[in-house]
Amino acid sequence: MVLRRNCCVTVTTNCRNVDVCLRGSLAVCGDYRYVSCGFRPRLFDAVFVMNLDRRPDRWEFATQQLRRAGFQEEEYTRFPAVEGELVDISKAHGCGLISRLGLLRLREPEMRRIWGMDLSPGAVGCALSHALLWAQIAASRFRAALVVEDDSMFPEDFHRKYEERLQHVPEDWDLLYVSGLDTAGQTPQLRVAEGVSRVPQMHRTTNCYVVSHRGARLLLEVCFPIIYQLDTMMTMQTAVGSPGSQPHVAVPMCYTLQPPLVVQATRMGTDIQSGTGGVCRDEKEEERARCRAAGWMDHEEAAGAS
Repeated sequence: MVLRRNCCVTVTTNCRNVDVCLRGSLAVCGDYRYVSCGFRPRLFDAVFVMNLDRRPDRWEFATQQLRRAGFQEEEYTRFPAVEGELVDISKAHGCGLISRLGLLRLREPEMRRIWGMDLSPGAVGCALSHALLWAQIAASRFRAALVVEDDSMFPEDFHRKYEERLQHVPEDWDLLYVSGLDTAGQTPQLRVAEGVSRVPQMHRTTNCYVVSHRGARLLLEVCFPIIYQLDTMMTMQTAVGSPGSQPHVAVPMCYTLQPPLVVQATRMGTDIQSGTGGVCRDEKEEERARCRAAGWMDHEEAAGAS
């Protein structure tokens, strides 16, 4: 990753300004502290929930889902997300956070952008939010940190299912997707064990994953400067296991749980995408379809929806 050293861009989160500085390959944030709750869960060293200050409704939804999954309040920490509309895009480009191509695409009229792939202000905020968290995880040397976006739906037996799947995940993992969309239907060809696959390049979403400190550092190196939305950037470093096989993401070394254990809700809309990409979207039906793909027989019961 080519970055200008000691450059900063000011973003706004938690009702205050935060300077995001780039030092070598690690993003460091001034006046932004992770306060440990003093509790180390059995499966995770830390659990972070990303949430914008202006979305208390999503925070309420996220805490409901975490309680449903069996997490106690002291086991997870709210991580204030970056408000993308308040980021100085030109300065972010100058610092090396956004590439020249990413900046040009971002400045295109909405109708000329590729929906779900090209950057939007919300997507910039999303990327910076994850980068801030990756820096904290890398510095803390966590073995396994669970990162949850506030639109994630959990099943009641999450811990049991996760522990069962984890036994089949190769030990060389840096990043483990607990949720994800196999948009091109390629995970069956990349399966390494029951319910576990290597990650295809068209794998999407960042709403729930587990990352190690090494994985967090590698993500900072391969994702910035961003050209596209973060879930695309996270899957660009691919390799081929054998001639004729499907490419899979190799840096960081990652795996995906398929079918996913956690499902991204769509009923609350999106704070990342702009518009609808010219497609009329039935968000409730899209959510039901994702639940069915995850093997949730009863969407309302599994999602804990009212």
